[in-house]
Amino acid sequence: MISNINNNRGASMIMVAVAIVMIFAFSVLAIDVSLILLAKTQLQNAADAAAIAGATGYYLSAGNQEIAAQDAIAVAGMNYAVQDSMQHVIIDEGDVTFPDENRITVYTNRTKATKDPVRLYFLKILDPLFDNLGEMRARATARVYPIGGTDCLKPWCFPDQWDDADIDSTYDVGEYYDPDITGYKVPDDVGVQITLKLRNANKSPRTGWYYAVDFGAINTGDPVITGADAYRQWIAECEPFNISVGDYLQIEPGNMVGPTAQGVGDLIALDPTAEWDPVTGTIINSAYPTSPRIIKVCAFDPSLGVQTDSNGRDYLVVVKIIAAFIENHNGSDVTARFIKRASDGEICEDCEDGFLFKSVLVE
Repeated sequence: MISNINNNRGASMIMVAVAIVMIFAFSVLAIDVSLILLAKTQLQNAADAAAIAGATGYYLSAGNQEIAAQDAIAVAGMNYAVQDSMQHVIIDEGDVTFPDENRITVYTNRTKATKDPVRLYFLKILDPLFDNLGEMRARATARVYPIGGTDCLKPWCFPDQWDDADIDSTYDVGEYYDPDITGYKVPDDVGVQITLKLRNANKSPRTGWYYAVDFGAINTGDPVITGADAYRQWIAECEPFNISVGDYLQIEPGNMVGPTAQGVGDLIALDPTAEWDPVTGTIINSAYPTSPRIIKVCAFDPSLGVQTDSNGRDYLVVVKIIAAFIENHNGSDVTARFIKRASDGEICEDCEDGFLFKSVLVE
């Protein structure tokens, strides 16, 4: 009987010892596996951010792969894997590829070959031959899409460009218009200066003349807010009305000369030192990362002109959304330059390259 008890005690002690070893082994494994998973996640985050930065740089530089690669490398280097202060995510030109003219792929690595493997801690206890150096890789692919809908627009809408056959600056029935061929487009019109003049009662689309419009779009059922005070505020501030290509914008029936001048003056005063640099094609001397004088504004289809709905409201059909930098104004006359700008909003996969764009991860 005593012998059986001793045998049971011995067996129990062996089982306890084995259990302790197993618990320790799994604990050790959990710690290092967690480090591996964390490093993998952070590498993926670095690859994602670098790919988006590279796609943005590629588009802004009109397809310059060297600039895109340098932007991707710089952003990757701002990231860490496992928050090791000595181990930034380091990539080089060989880790940035261009599968086609629209996409950029970024590879991030922490391997022995790149001399920055992830240092582990306990797996060597389980395998004496293991060198406690983990290897992992991540990949991300991004591309740019035009924006087909966004918010924070200014309450203006001017005609897109058409083939003005008789050169009278007024759209005549039968004159050729195609938004992708004759219309304002990238890269042809980037940096082009335009002076926009306020057009009130006349319903004939005229080059360089804009209509004051109300928000939101009448075709979406959104409430239409009108009036000089709201209009002036929309010019100087960012309003949350989302406007998309194809929307109908009601023409503001009131006289907006004074409110336009006041609103544009307030907007320019937010960043008075900002200016267009013709050498670099960028905005310089701004007090902001992105100058508030960089605006989003709608263009309408000149071949449709001013439409009237069953309620007698005059409206315009949005055909594209354009980014511009306001240089100055003279009363309600606004001088601006077309630019390219990254923006939040609804992407338009079928649209041609646009002034507003969004870099999106696709793989």
